[in-house]
Amino acid sequence: MKNVEEQFSKDLLIKKPSNSVRAYSDPIPADLLIDIFSRVPAESIARFRCVSKFWGSILCRHDFTELFLTRSLTRPRLLFTFNVEDKLFIYSSPQPQNLELDHGDNYSLVATRYKDFPKHFTTKTRDDLSSGLVCLHGPGIERRRFACNPVTGEFTDLAKVKATHTRKTYVGYDPINKQFKVLFLAINGRHNHVVTFGNRKRRSTIECKRGHAGQYGQVCINGVLYYGAYFKESKSRVIVCFDFRFEKFSFIELDRDMHNVSLFNYKGKLGAYKFSNSYGQKLVLWVLEDAEKHKWSGSMCVLSHLYNEKIGDNYYIVGITSAGDIVFMPFGQLIPNFHLFFYNMERETCTRLDIEGFGEFGHHNFQVTTYLNFVENVTPL
Repeated sequence: MKNVEEQFSKDLLIKKPSNSVRAYSDPIPADLLIDIFSRVPAESIARFRCVSKFWGSILCRHDFTELFLTRSLTRPRLLFTFNVEDKLFIYSSPQPQNLELDHGDNYSLVATRYKDFPKHFTTKTRDDLSSGLVCLHGPGIERRRFACNPVTGEFTDLAKVKATHTRKTYVGYDPINKQFKVLFLAINGRHNHVVTFGNRKRRSTIECKRGHAGQYGQVCINGVLYYGAYFKESKSRVIVCFDFRFEKFSFIELDRDMHNVSLFNYKGKLGAYKFSNSYGQKLVLWVLEDAEKHKWSGSMCVLSHLYNEKIGDNYYIVGITSAGDIVFMPFGQLIPNFHLFFYNMERETCTRLDIEGFGEFGHHNFQVTTYLNFVENVTPL
């Protein structure tokens, strides 16, 4: 401990003017430094790690990255991705809460730019973003995949993992062991692989007794991945659960009316929704109350007149925030005039959110992809 404090003193040496006969150092306790750094913008952490070896060691410690993640979970963000001249750009802004209470019918935010990635990266598909990582890959089964942290700019080429015949890859975070993991899901869903990141990368083979196909949708809640699948043998649709901590599969049966649903995180529980008519004015919601008993609670939300007046049929649902806001985005929306609508189901309010910060791309013609509930995670890959 003494050596650490001496190194820290050297890093933060404060010197008086040259006419002073005395120079002194005043070391800051490591726990105080961790608390200070946990409050700075996430994109600054990568730079601060390069200031000195001591700062680098502090900012890679489990207690710091866990504290930063704990605070990030309380402030989820919007993530925006787009390609310009075959290059991937990722922007982010705070995800507003209680928009209509604080800002009325209209509000604007400025999106900030994250780290750049090489040109061969793509935004065709992605995984759930609640772990802080983005999994990017191109079309086809034998496609190249990258696990990327847009905050720190770190990425790893998943092609180095010899997991052939993989249909999909899912990125998750084990909140107990503080580890990033990637699930390589086989075409038939039976013979799968999991890679654990860290000082020593570990690979394991995970068998799933019930083969399944047609995987769709995904959301990760508290270290458990949920996605929809189809069982050919029983001709039924279920929700597949994969616990990243224990690396085990389980299954949740759907209610009879729960076909073609989309999954989302509803206040820490698994939620599902779908429109019940072609005009998109009735939204049916389900929340998983008991996974072991396959118990769902359901309700229907009839969208108010504000939906027709402000939103209409030219918008689609990006998702539902954990606070219960339905987020709508126009079809084929381009820069400029980039905006979203937040519709609160409980209060029946609708607020337009204008996103600024893309001025440098104003002369380009491209479409933005929007993701909800992104959590900044500075845990090293």
